[in-house]
Amino acid sequence: MLFLINIIIFIFGYIDIRLIIIMIASLVWTPIVRSMFHYSIGEKFLDIKQGVIYKKTRHLPYGVIQTVFVKQNILDRILGIASLSIEDASNGGLGNKKKSSFFSTPAGYRNGAEAIGSSGNKINIPGLKKQHAEELKNIILKKMEDNLAEDSQSGL
Repeated sequence: MLFLINIIIFIFGYIDIRLIIIMIASLVWTPIVRSMFHYSIGEKFLDIKQGVIYKKTRHLPYGVIQTVFVKQNILDRILGIASLSIEDASNGGLGNKKKSSFFSTPAGYRNGAEAIGSSGNKINIPGLKKQHAEELKNIILKKMEDNLAEDSQSGL
């Protein structure tokens, strides 16, 4: 932290107290958010529990999951970690909203960044070891095969 402050002082010649507050807040808030995110693999559902102030529980049936993939950016590759991303067939409770603005976009999804947990029809589990992310992906894919959704209302 002190090293970061020294770099900022060197670059800008001064340090703004607001910058220090934001840095400290992000260093405190991120681990709290991460510690309040839990997932479990059940027989029929992937269960997600998250939230610091607003608690949210989501039971995602394996039959509605559309994609499961492991992502790594360059920093993840250097650190040997990966993120598991899961998308389902729902619109994530967004209703008929077609237009997205800065204020309606979840904070973790702005500028291509991924948030921890679920938002809309996406679930992101970051910070897994690459091997664990691949194993979890394979478990979910197997559960998807075993729990295919029955579509009785499509008329097809």
